[in-house]
Amino acid sequence: MRTNKKNITKRNNITKRNNTTKRNVNVLTYNMSWATQVNKVLGSEWDFVEACQKKYKDGGIKCNENAIKKLKSLKNVHLMGIQEVNSRIENKISKVQPLLNKYKRGKIGLSTVSIMWDSNVFGNVKEQLLFNLSSNDDRPCLILLTKQGNETFLLINFHSPYRMKGLKDSLSKEISSSNKEMIKKSFNDENIKIIVLGDFNDDKGLLNIKKPLKFKVDKKEISVKHIKTKEQLQKSLKSCCWHKAGYKYGHFEGPGDYILTNNNIKQSKIYIPKEFNKTSRLETLLSDHKPVMAELIF
Repeated sequence: MRTNKKNITKRNNITKRNNTTKRNVNVLTYNMSWATQVNKVLGSEWDFVEACQKKYKDGGIKCNENAIKKLKSLKNVHLMGIQEVNSRIENKISKVQPLLNKYKRGKIGLSTVSIMWDSNVFGNVKEQLLFNLSSNDDRPCLILLTKQGNETFLLINFHSPYRMKGLKDSLSKEISSSNKEMIKKSFNDENIKIIVLGDFNDDKGLLNIKKPLKFKVDKKEISVKHIKTKEQLQKSLKSCCWHKAGYKYGHFEGPGDYILTNNNIKQSKIYIPKEFNKTSRLETLLSDHKPVMAELIF
């Protein structure tokens, strides 16, 4: 029996499409409070650490331990961005979220961020870039270029200046002027998958689905966003910050912790996990921020 070569090619193409499976990935960003990890009544979270010390013998350290233990209740996390790292926190987190089997830190002055990832999803680091987002403060931005099979990722984690002052300009300038040529080239790759994690310090919800984060690498504009409107952010994504009653700032009254993606990744959900999204002050003695989680498809 003779076989038509065109039919064979057509069947092969159909098979390839059917074998291409979408991957569902859970991503977490969490500012875990530097002062809490060392049990010091300092910084913007001084009243939070003070409350930890009143409740627990080990004060902030116990609050931090409780936060890590509660991470175990979340569905499998494949990627995590941590802001305000001030202890050996990654090894503890990997015990409760074992898929997070690799990590890299970025330190600027006294401030450290960390990216943890599942190497079966995101592969290995090919190049990394670290810079400061602020000229008068320690605001690290860590970028990892990773590769797994035929997929290439740019994983970005940062602690933004207050109300994102200078954020776009800093990203544009520092990446474009960098000598990390693989990273610069990847931003111009039409197939690149970009995931941005961070504490954006955006209490007004200025960064939303209608107003993505845009910056330029050389002359190309990069756009990344989440799926919430400004109104939805104020209603359902109030991740900042813990404060005692009567304090000049309210208790978890604004957004600002986000996960952003470019158009090569679909974001189906972004939310505060219910295990962390309590209302009472005693139930939220974990960090002065709440973690934010996103479900991504690519």
